Amino acid sequence: MSALYIMRYLGQSGIGFGSIYVGKGVIVGVDAANGRYHGTYTEAGERVKIKAELSAPPGGAQLVTGDQLPEGQAVPLTADWPADFADGSAREIMVMGRTVQVTFERVGDVP
Repeated sequence: MSALYIMRYLGQSGIGFGSIYVGKGVIVGVDAANGRYHGTYTEAGERVKIKAELSAPPGGAQLVTGDQLPEGQAVPLTADWPADFADGSAREIMVMGRTVQVTFERVGDVP
């Protein structure tokens, strides 16, 4: 599972994209608005459970949920996906209690 992925997401007030590493129990990434993603995941059978945070860049960020995230603040992200989450299907992730649709495309393995 250790790989770099392109992520594309859609919320009620917009779209976004970025790149994220998922591997060895760790999640690290960045999006086009310079939001930073940090977290962990666990694998259980055919499922992956995500616990991460999105941190706002300098100047803050307008999230695709419609919420404004002030500079330096972070919001929790949670998800429970199939282990093959990067199959092109839209997946749901909870952001500030709102659902965001996200897809992943595997760029390549990371040793």
